[in-house]
Amino acid sequence: MHNRKIRVLALAATALTLVASASAWAADDDKPKPIAATADDPVADEDAQHATGQEILVTARRREERLQDVPVAISAVSGSELADQHIYRVGDFAAKLPNFAAVQQNTRVSGLYVRGLGGNASNDGAESGVGLIVDNVFFTHVGFSWLDFVDLDHVELVRGPQGTLLGKNTTIGALIVTTKRPSFTPELNLEAGYGNQNRFQIRANATGPLIGDTLAYRATFYVDRSDGWAKNAQDGQKYLDVNRWAARGQLLFQSGPVTSRLIGEHYETSEYNNYYPGFADATTFANGAVRSGAWENKLKSIFGYTPSYRIGQNANLNTQERIDSRVNGLSNELTIDLGGPTLTAVSAWRQLRFRPHNDSDLSPFSILRAGYDVDVDQYSQEIRIASATGNPIEYQFGGYFLREDLVSNNRSIFQADSTKYFLTGALPAAALLPAILDGVEYDQYGKLQVTSGAAFGQLTWHASDRLALTGGLRFTRENKKASNTATVFGGSALPATLAPARTAIVNAFGGVFAVADEKTTSSWSWLVNPSFKLSDDVLLYASVSYGEKSGAANLGATPGKPVIIDPEKSTAYEAGIKTTLAGGKATFNVNFYWNDIKDFQATQYDPNRVALGYFLGNAARARLRGVELEASAKLGGGFSASASGSFNDATFRSYTNAPPPVELSNVAPSVNLSGTRIPGSSKWSGQLSLNYDDNVSETLGLFGYVNQTYRSETNLLSAVSVYGKQEGYGLTNAGIGIRSADGRYSLQFWSRNLFDKRYAVGIGQATAITPFIKVLGETRTFGTTARARF
Repeated sequence: MHNRKIRVLALAATALTLVASASAWAADDDKPKPIAATADDPVADEDAQHATGQEILVTARRREERLQDVPVAISAVSGSELADQHIYRVGDFAAKLPNFAAVQQNTRVSGLYVRGLGGNASNDGAESGVGLIVDNVFFTHVGFSWLDFVDLDHVELVRGPQGTLLGKNTTIGALIVTTKRPSFTPELNLEAGYGNQNRFQIRANATGPLIGDTLAYRATFYVDRSDGWAKNAQDGQKYLDVNRWAARGQLLFQSGPVTSRLIGEHYETSEYNNYYPGFADATTFANGAVRSGAWENKLKSIFGYTPSYRIGQNANLNTQERIDSRVNGLSNELTIDLGGPTLTAVSAWRQLRFRPHNDSDLSPFSILRAGYDVDVDQYSQEIRIASATGNPIEYQFGGYFLREDLVSNNRSIFQADSTKYFLTGALPAAALLPAILDGVEYDQYGKLQVTSGAAFGQLTWHASDRLALTGGLRFTRENKKASNTATVFGGSALPATLAPARTAIVNAFGGVFAVADEKTTSSWSWLVNPSFKLSDDVLLYASVSYGEKSGAANLGATPGKPVIIDPEKSTAYEAGIKTTLAGGKATFNVNFYWNDIKDFQATQYDPNRVALGYFLGNAARARLRGVELEASAKLGGGFSASASGSFNDATFRSYTNAPPPVELSNVAPSVNLSGTRIPGSSKWSGQLSLNYDDNVSETLGLFGYVNQTYRSETNLLSAVSVYGKQEGYGLTNAGIGIRSADGRYSLQFWSRNLFDKRYAVGIGQATAITPFIKVLGETRTFGTTARARF
């Protein structure tokens, strides 16, 4: 009941601001828009900012600072640039943020990666080493990243352990998303687009005053739909479509020293994004022995069916339905000016509901439907006090509380052809009755409760105008309760002679059991960060930091497997230089890093289970080291350019008991991956962008962009397999458009993945009921978009 009330409040807040927007627009007096944010109007007009060359103000250290003045490894991109290049999803941010990647298979199976590490995309009880922070709220579950991020102010990527300031502690970095705040200057933005695959997109936002200069609103709405491109042979349905919408409402109250920002939001998706084409199967082991239990072998021998591996044309599923997900949120940020120091309190609730409807055997036969029903409720409270800036000593300190309640129910529903598929060879042909398994459901009900509290502080001593030393400290105490209970129910009553056959299959999936564990841990995180300005345009910095990611809960743990594993510990060393050149028209930044990780939380699997069981285990040691470069320049005549690149050496320093790949599982219970590259980490990556935006007459402007990215080869399987290799690839995005000279109206033609490069962002392990599968990257999309601002 409590959760239901909060959900109603979130939806009500959204609805109220949408309604309020209509009444406020009726009173629009067409006031001129300020160029920069002021105390009276906290939102700057973004086009005006770009026209005057103003920089993005980043907030990674909980203060607004110029990007070039922050002595840490951080990158940022403006919301207007992201919108102009049609970048709305976390997975697409990699085109603009160096050494960043995201896997978004579906709402539940997603992950954020910095320098090749971060996500554990197949375990609901795992925390990411890369945090996601939206409007100062830390999101715990990867499913919260499965959104379109629209109406953005800017996005930041900060690398290295975080925790002395940024919400919950992380070991690899944090992605910080900042949306636009309500403004007291009325404005309405409308956008409509149409593209290939019958894709249409509508986005709208409105802002303005409700009560003088005391209360303002902002309302945002979007809908995004397309038909998809992979056609199912069974019914003609197209998979890998888009079908999502969201509404977001904000209220900004300010009176004297008090400012309060209330946000209510609702997101929904209902998509056929649970189709992952098979591309190969291990029909034999590496030593040549026949793998009789392989998916392809069984379909051929039992049903006389030969599957196709022609990606995009091999969907032949008879029970596939959509994946439905829903996210609700409510947050409030209260700020009080104490006459020097500032008190900030951020209160937030977030809810995720995820329901998959999968054809899990990837065939035209009725064998198995399986998937994880996931429910997440997150409550957080952060309070901090920050000193005024400009003093010899600047400080911030505060406390953070988090409560997360999560349920992950792994459902396996057997169907009419299950008996033949699983029991052929074990029973005489005459005894292969569909009723043995048809209608039986086997569930593993995982449950997690996290209660975490922390105290943190960070202090900067300006020893001189050029020399500064920052130190940070955090103490975290966390309690985790985790359990997994396996049950079986449904199906017809069986005679005593056949009941053991059903029991044998249930046991092969894991059997009936109950496991549970509870752990309370304490940890320290710290930061030492000196910096020195050689001149106003050259900043040198270095840092040493330590952080811990709390022990993951294996919500799919079976007896004999750990329910809660050890924390992951990270010590990071960074050194870099930031330079501003040509009177502010160009920048060039270099960062060197070395990151030692102990008890690295690695995805593992149990090859002896019929339905592959993923879980997490601690690899002994891992290491990241490399260099990152970023450069930007205003070239004149409306042209600008940016480039970034990274060399990343990510290896297991010690991992002697890794699970074997499928092709070796008949001869080796484990393999030694010490000295090998960490799966998913590319050694080389980079991007190059060229942009143009200028008026060509008194009434007309022209704008365009070309963005080229590259990522070198990697292995995308956690059990490093010959089937997991993804070759290096490059992607090209481009667009061109015309606009009015004042920027109020525009028409743009654009394309993403212009040359239709086919590539995978993830690869799934072959099991007894599936082949190796690919999680495909975005195919070529193109279209036209019209925008108007009033």
